[in-house]
Amino acid sequence: MRSSIAVLVTLLLPSFCATFPTKTESRVLPAPTTLSLPPTATPPPSRRNNDFQPSITPFSLDLPTVAIAEPFKPSLSLNLPPVTCTPGFTAYATPGLNGYVPADACNALWNYSPNFAAAVAFSVLFGMVTIAHLAQAIVYRNGFCWVIVMAAVWETGAYAFRALGSKAQQSSAIATVSQILVLVAPIWVNAFAYMVFARIVHFYSPTRKVWLFSPSLLALIFVTLDIVSFIVQLIGGGMAGPGANPAAQRKGTNIYMGGIGMQEGFILLFSGLVIKFHRDQLQAERMGRLTVQKSTGWRWLIVALYACLLAITIRIIYRLVEFSAGLGKNNPLPGNETLLYILESIPMTLAMLVWTIVHPGRFMCGEDAKLPPSWLFRHLCCCCRKRRAGGSLAGNGAQHHRLTDEVELAANEETRPIATYNRDRATASPTNPFLDTASRPASPIHNTRDQFRLRPSPAADNFYKSLRSKFY
Repeated sequence: MRSSIAVLVTLLLPSFCATFPTKTESRVLPAPTTLSLPPTATPPPSRRNNDFQPSITPFSLDLPTVAIAEPFKPSLSLNLPPVTCTPGFTAYATPGLNGYVPADACNALWNYSPNFAAAVAFSVLFGMVTIAHLAQAIVYRNGFCWVIVMAAVWETGAYAFRALGSKAQQSSAIATVSQILVLVAPIWVNAFAYMVFARIVHFYSPTRKVWLFSPSLLALIFVTLDIVSFIVQLIGGGMAGPGANPAAQRKGTNIYMGGIGMQEGFILLFSGLVIKFHRDQLQAERMGRLTVQKSTGWRWLIVALYACLLAITIRIIYRLVEFSAGLGKNNPLPGNETLLYILESIPMTLAMLVWTIVHPGRFMCGEDAKLPPSWLFRHLCCCCRKRRAGGSLAGNGAQHHRLTDEVELAANEETRPIATYNRDRATASPTNPFLDTASRPASPIHNTRDQFRLRPSPAADNFYKSLRSKFY
């Protein structure tokens, strides 16, 4: 019953509301007040048609721009030394034929393109000089000639490497070896000149001295000074080699100039002694103190010595002038290969060739040609000290040591000549070793060798006395 009433109310209530509508209070707008509609982009048409297309006002949002920074990427860099060039030089250049690059490029090892034909010609020439000196040293049996042979070998190697470097101009090893050999090879020639002069004095001088220097001491002093100069030049030449940085090249050049300056100073001092010997020989020749056999040979040797020293001096002056102005573009000498051959190669060729023509073995032969050891060498050399110690032990008595042959007797002799005129004693007398046999005083025992023998040691003297007592 109740449910039916609810359904009935629900069905009848809408119809009842439509029959009796509710009254609403309407507002009267004032006259001046007008109703304004919101503006539209396109006014609506008066009536509806099928062609009407409504327009929608575009809608935009003014949002702020968000900028996102790029992530930081640290750059990868290697701490390599900067490529430096000598002031006035350009950058690296691409090697051309045989590795050639312009002289003003940083990777240029040569100041010019080396002439292959000239290098080969001088290497062959120095090789021939080497063979000639080696053959002469063997024929004349001059052991000290190994010095000039070494000089010729170094010069040959210098120009042989130069020929190789002309075909491989980017090889720093070939360029360095060639430069060092050509810079220090003349030191050997200089040392040979010192050794030859010492033997000239020992063989030809009546006094066997030049001023206060004996031949052995003369050779020892100047060869030692030459070795010092050689070491300085070797260090400087190695530092200033191709491929070194400008600072090292400048320092090496200064050291090398100091070495060749020392060498020239020693040559000047040595030349003074050579002139002194020359004057003494001329005076001895005027006084008749020189024999016929020893009156001509020394002139040829002295002329050869002057020529050798002059050639070395020309070469040293050229090197001093070349390096004194530096190795930059403002100095034209390092880049002139023609001057190198004229003032370096030709003088050194003549300095060695002159000793091939005037070889010391042709003029100095015999026992006097052998230079005796110096006083310093005899006292410092271990072998000489042992020999002197053996001689002193043998002098304690003839029964402890017997001299049975001439070899042992010569080993115990010293270098002061004496003459014997009595069977029982030996008296020293001033003699001229260059007098011929006819002008020497006669000896009672008619033995020239015993008359002008050298002073023996005590053991040898006892041995001679025992022989005299038996035969006389």
